[in-house]
Amino acid sequence: MIPDIAKFLDMHNHILPGIDDGPKSLEESAEMARCYVNVGITQIITTPHFIPGTAWAVGRQKIAEKIAKLTCFLKKKQIPLKIFPGMEIAYHKTLLDRFEKGLLQPLANSSTYLLEPSFQDTAEDLLLCSKKLQEKEQHVILAHPERIKTFQDSLEPLLDQVHDGLEIQLNTGSVLGKFGSASRETAMCLIEKQCVHYLASDAHSANNRKPLDRAEWNELSVILGPELLTTLCIDNPNILISTSYE
Repeated sequence: MIPDIAKFLDMHNHILPGIDDGPKSLEESAEMARCYVNVGITQIITTPHFIPGTAWAVGRQKIAEKIAKLTCFLKKKQIPLKIFPGMEIAYHKTLLDRFEKGLLQPLANSSTYLLEPSFQDTAEDLLLCSKKLQEKEQHVILAHPERIKTFQDSLEPLLDQVHDGLEIQLNTGSVLGKFGSASRETAMCLIEKQCVHYLASDAHSANNRKPLDRAEWNELSVILGPELLTTLCIDNPNILISTSYE
């Protein structure tokens, strides 16, 4: 049986308009919001890309402004979706300095940050950076490592970091086979090794890469079991909010 979807918290998505490769307009964002509300989800943490040196590198203030504008628009449309701030932070050589200066947006104003590995480069520098951040008592979640070839080829460096405190977020689409067999096999391997902490949509629109519908949630519940789905989509994500919005 599927858990209570109303308690689900999607902690990785790109719903804000005109800020990255997500929706281009408020109306497109609203259509995406309807996808959540139609299945019963009432709150999300939005995570626009932060890629230094590109147009996809807006700061914390801009994210807050975008959320406020979208929230007002959704209210007018009678779409009851609560949006918390976040950021999907691509690794860059200046990352540690940006952390120290407080320029990066944590998830829901908690002490936890979502890092994105490169699809092209090796993960050695990223893992070294995440280790240094953990030494500085910064909590780090690595986004969708199952989609990254360097981890598909060898999970050992990643598993070592997980044992030291790094957390893992898988994409729902990977578990459902939407990103190919290698991503799904790597995702299931991480799940079997009990090294996964979050499951999120990484949704980008109401059409391509959209939030899951009820049939897909049911499929995930069959694959993972209701207990694990509850842990990855309810219990762990909601801690991010409870620790920062008490």
